[in-house]
Amino acid sequence: MSDSQPSSEPLGFSRRDWESLAKSWALPAFRGRQIFDALHRRGARSIQEIHEVPRPLREHLERELPIGLPAILRREASRDGSVKYGLRLGDGALIEAVYMPGEMATAAVNEFTDARASPGGGSTPSPRPSPGRRASAPGKFTVCLSSQTGCAVDCAFCVTGRLGGGRNLTAGEMLGQLYAVVDDVGLTTSGLRVVFMGMGEPFLNPEGVLGALDVLFELLPARRVTVSTSGITPAFEQFAQRRVRPNLAVSLNAADAETRAALMPITRVYPLDGLLRAMRDWPLESRRRITVEYVLIAGRNDSPEEAKRLARLLSGIRVKVNVIPLNEDPVYLPGWKRPDETTIDRFAATLTAAGVPVTVRRSRGPDASAACGQLKGRTQDPRKRAGA
Repeated sequence: MSDSQPSSEPLGFSRRDWESLAKSWALPAFRGRQIFDALHRRGARSIQEIHEVPRPLREHLERELPIGLPAILRREASRDGSVKYGLRLGDGALIEAVYMPGEMATAAVNEFTDARASPGGGSTPSPRPSPGRRASAPGKFTVCLSSQTGCAVDCAFCVTGRLGGGRNLTAGEMLGQLYAVVDDVGLTTSGLRVVFMGMGEPFLNPEGVLGALDVLFELLPARRVTVSTSGITPAFEQFAQRRVRPNLAVSLNAADAETRAALMPITRVYPLDGLLRAMRDWPLESRRRITVEYVLIAGRNDSPEEAKRLARLLSGIRVKVNVIPLNEDPVYLPGWKRPDETTIDRFAATLTAAGVPVTVRRSRGPDASAACGQLKGRTQDPRKRAGA
């Protein structure tokens, strides 16, 4: 028996990778396709479950590429049915992912349900299946994935950024993260939507994220996968030149460079005008738009004048604006407040009057610290030394 430890790395191999590996072992390419399909379509979670291939090949794979998923350390359930997962990777690194039931059941492509669609901005939560049990007719659901073990972008309103950067996740670690969550809630990839909006900046990890997309696009339509970025402009071309592209979401949060730099220091490295050029150049298929994420913060970027400037800034770009009222955190974001409902409605109405499609996000799982900007894999910033 090999001393190799089970790893999620083989889950990041694309169909073509498995075919190439089979050929390198003097096997027909279809053996590689059988392994890929068993893992990603049938849901095998160990080599010994891949009964489609002969026993000697299973034994060889078990020695060379034993497969395992990240360990689930904790589950934090929200009243709305969302669940935040704390996961431990093979090297001990901690990340978080979020399961969100049914919030996209009536949404258009690349958006969360508009919070204003139901009285009081609420919704009827979808029931969460029992762990380990397959749900019948689950409908649509979303898993929010992390792409790094921290975030070095350091947006002022984001808890993840407040706690510092971390390493990139591999494609296999991202797929392992996804399957750990999907298995735990007892679902399959039927009805699944994936958003790369968890811990980290996906465009700072293009190799890992693009590798994960190669696998996901064998299982899901591209319209059911969204990748978010704070505006790392050099990576836009890497994603845009792909034959199949995910939905693009850009975290903008301000209509002028000065305000954006105060909220998002990355603006000083990748200026706003360059980001807008990259957005204009992004290839969009029919009926698709870029989602502009706009975290609304009381007294900082929430005035009607800001909304008018935002509409002018985005003129000529096929976008829709997803307004995200700040998810407060008194520990990590002291003094930062969510606008009141009147201010939120006025901001959205101003954009609508200017002809900009807009939704207001109903954040999922805020009572479990699972909402946008609240994920963290640690509780201390590694940049800060004791006594410093």
